[in-house]
Amino acid sequence: MKCGGVEVKKSFGIIGGMGTIATENFVHIINELTVTHKDQDYLDYIVFNHASIPDRTAYISDHTKQNPLPFLASDVEKLNYLGVSFIVITCNTAHYFLPELQKQSEVPIFSMPELAVKACKKETNKSIRVGIMATNGTISAGIYQKALIGKNVTPVIPDEYQQNLVMSLIYEDIKNRNFVDQEKYYQLIEYFFEECECDYIILGCTELSVAQEQTHYPSEYVIDAQFELAKYVVNQVKQAG
Repeated sequence: MKCGGVEVKKSFGIIGGMGTIATENFVHIINELTVTHKDQDYLDYIVFNHASIPDRTAYISDHTKQNPLPFLASDVEKLNYLGVSFIVITCNTAHYFLPELQKQSEVPIFSMPELAVKACKKETNKSIRVGIMATNGTISAGIYQKALIGKNVTPVIPDEYQQNLVMSLIYEDIKNRNFVDQEKYYQLIEYFFEECECDYIILGCTELSVAQEQTHYPSEYVIDAQFELAKYVVNQVKQAG
């Protein structure tokens, strides 16, 4: 793209604000993963911190609640106008709307769930068990279960008690208080590994990515979906030159 005879790098678009701390964490990871020596080495991106987008889980659970799709579609339309090279959405539950959003987008929208699932199968072809830590909306919509179909994987969903703990960590601790309860987080991870005998655990909510970033449960088998997306974005921009 040229402006005034000068070659200008294309930006990519980030639809965020779901929540804001998670979006801030995503941008931080992208900056950390980018090899830089000066200001101009960082990536060009446009962030829509659209914090007023209605809650995704609330709508998926009850369609009488306000629909987030028109808000997300408006962001895609704006990014089309701005001429971005691709789009990412920093909310796993919002990927429920990805098929409709991709139809409206003039560029690819990278799928965070698909990237997380690929990371689980990078070292083996054996049948594996993958625990899914995510919001009620993501789980009830089957976002990760669908992504795992046909990949010789058994998705593992927590029982009601453990799922309530997941929701408490996401909504009451991180979204509400910007606080990560490390004991609760580690307890949930160990539940999947020890009681459910999972080979991998996918952190399928960007608030859980915040928990992993701040407390770092020490296991390569904990797959942070947002981190996988950030790695992919950095590599894509690097390959595009």
